[in-house]
Amino acid sequence: MKKSVNLKITSTQYIENLKPSGEAYRRELELEDSMEILTEGTVYSRNNATYITYEESEATGSEDVRTLFKLEDGAIRIRKYGRDEDDEGMDMMLKPGILNITRYQIPMMSSVNLEVYTNKLEDNLDEEGYGTVSVDYRIKFDKFFSRRNILEIEVKPS
Repeated sequence: MKKSVNLKITSTQYIENLKPSGEAYRRELELEDSMEILTEGTVYSRNNATYITYEESEATGSEDVRTLFKLEDGAIRIRKYGRDEDDEGMDMMLKPGILNITRYQIPMMSSVNLEVYTNKLEDNLDEEGYGTVSVDYRIKFDKFFSRRNILEIEVKPS
């Protein structure tokens, strides 16, 4: 059964720097950007998977776009798709230890291929679908752009 919920979605992006540490290097994260969305959405379960959906808004720069999170088998699939037939949107699978290549439609530009490596996924949703989901992943675009992202989704009763 679908339930209306309140969502708090936080996306934090970091630049990874390698700093010398003795004879090796250690990774240091430098905050680059952070965004928080408070919105209403829907949560439901089907075929051993949990789905969380919401409509993007003009404030996020993605008006007329629906976002869907599907949690299943220790992975999260993130799909963004618009009402426009030409909008390829995004379909990204994040599973710890797996490198994926995904196509992403950048607003007002052409689509690009992104390499996505998932470091960690924590799914702390209860049987009702309430709780938190956190995923830590690295996105690489070409050889010039690599960022570490932490996405947190908090699902609360509405």
